[in-house]
Amino acid sequence: MAEKKVTTVRTAIALGIGSMVGAGIFALMGEAAAIAGSAIWLSFLMAGIIALLTGHSFVELGVRYPTRGGIVEYLVRAYGVGIFSGGCSILYYIAQLIGMSMIAMAFGKFASKLIGIENNLELWDQVFASGLILVLVFLTLAGSTLIRKVQKVFVMTNLVILAGFAVLLSGQAGGDVVHAESWPEITPLLGSLALTFFAFTGFAVISNAAGQMAKPESDLPRAMYATIVIVMLLYLGVSLAVVGSVSAEELASSVPMLLVQAARSEFGEIGYYVLLVSAVAATITCLNGGLFGVTNITFTLAEKGQLPSRFMKEVRASTRGLTISALLALIMINFMSLSTVALLGGATTLMVYSLVNFGALRLITDAGFHRVLIMLSVVVCVLTILIWVVHTFRSSPQTLSVFFSFLVISFVAEWLLQRIKGRKIKPGAEAQQP
Repeated sequence: MAEKKVTTVRTAIALGIGSMVGAGIFALMGEAAAIAGSAIWLSFLMAGIIALLTGHSFVELGVRYPTRGGIVEYLVRAYGVGIFSGGCSILYYIAQLIGMSMIAMAFGKFASKLIGIENNLELWDQVFASGLILVLVFLTLAGSTLIRKVQKVFVMTNLVILAGFAVLLSGQAGGDVVHAESWPEITPLLGSLALTFFAFTGFAVISNAAGQMAKPESDLPRAMYATIVIVMLLYLGVSLAVVGSVSAEELASSVPMLLVQAARSEFGEIGYYVLLVSAVAATITCLNGGLFGVTNITFTLAEKGQLPSRFMKEVRASTRGLTISALLALIMINFMSLSTVALLGGATTLMVYSLVNFGALRLITDAGFHRVLIMLSVVVCVLTILIWVVHTFRSSPQTLSVFFSFLVISFVAEWLLQRIKGRKIKPGAEAQQP
């Protein structure tokens, strides 16, 4: 019998950081800064606290249900076999699709700038974004491992570049950055949390590794909290460096090029192109990971009886799940703006994580400190969503309409699956409560 592979704390931290830090910070920094202004660093700090609280829920669930099913498993365990748990799982799938689309759209904009295209920018952004998805899907279906081989190198290189950027510009953050006089009103500031929280998503993958840890009850919390704190400090440093390097006008107008524009302001054309190349590399590797992630979700849903068994193949060989996901992403890319997709991605992800937090509250019945933290995570996530709804209703009601449409689609689709196909999501046999 083959020896069980053990995931160490260090390995889990590396996995979490690699899943969290990448294209999101390049694409979302400008989008969030356009809302939060010079208080963008505060938005990242608050989003990091929300991530820590939510991470605690994932720790508790990961220890009790050590399964690769992850969020899908937690949802069905918390809410039972029915339309609600299934609809939540479909919403999670939609959130992943939105995230993948956002990364591709960011790549399109960075690639256009790198090549130096000035005319018909929106068209070329869509062409490059769509082209990247098609190329990565082709390489995946062809069995190529080229991207995966360079992925770790790109992730580490981007981490070094971002950390170096933050350190080199650490002295740029003046009094205007931290003084409340320069901040926006409280509603826009809190409304930006959905975007900045989106940049933290990915830490859930750490809880999926609980089943491979030697001592998950101690290793999982250490890995989860260390990962989120490291990423929060990185984002905080980068955001402080940015707002200290560019003017208020640039904060509002350089979307999504804020990071690279800040590099140009301080380091000239060399800094500009270093950050630009780094952004292109980050979007390529992150999108490759996103394709793998959404295909893994279709695999898991098929495994649990919610999708046809033909989806339940080895993830990299699942042509159906990969193809459908890619087509849906292409539709979003060519019919939505980056700002809209970013807002939708942040809100849907926050909604799913709120449902996981509430599910943890239903499952974790132990009294004491752990339950208090879970209750707090539910409260802050729900409040953040409500504030986002208020802010988005004022600033972009069309985006809010699409968001609620996705909610309706998720549960109507689940109702149709159960009524017409007779399929119901079910818990995994491997995830038994200890």
